[in-house]
Amino acid sequence: MPHKLPSQPVHIEGETILHQAGEEEHYRFSAVGQLVQLGTTVYLRFNEDNEEAVPVTYKIDGSNSLRISRRGESQLTLQLIAGQRTQNVDVTPYGKLQIAAEATAVETEFDLAELRGTVSADYRIFTDDEEVGNHQIRLQFYR
Repeated sequence: MPHKLPSQPVHIEGETILHQAGEEEHYRFSAVGQLVQLGTTVYLRFNEDNEEAVPVTYKIDGSNSLRISRRGESQLTLQLIAGQRTQNVDVTPYGKLQIAAEATAVETEFDLAELRGTVSADYRIFTDDEEVGNHQIRLQFYR
């Protein structure tokens, strides 16, 4: 049976930088979330609070694999693996949008005994093989 760490509250601070259509946008957030470890997989769950609370889960599978799920008006699951292009789906109110994500870097580092760590990812988003955005995520969590 895999080792499971009970859900632990953590403080999460993050920044997303978007390069899209010739413009750069910065989004910063701070949230209280939950960290759960199941075997070698770590989950960070929190609500992104824009105009409404959007549940977000970061699933960390090793040091260079990350799955991000957002469940708001749009339901996006994005698989990021360093050096690979992955196929993903964004379910919007207008239908499903097939997108590809190409991660140039995915790095995670954490100390579960101290309940702290960092997650970073640099990736490009494509629709129909055309690049539509270049993104950077920087996130840290701590007790």
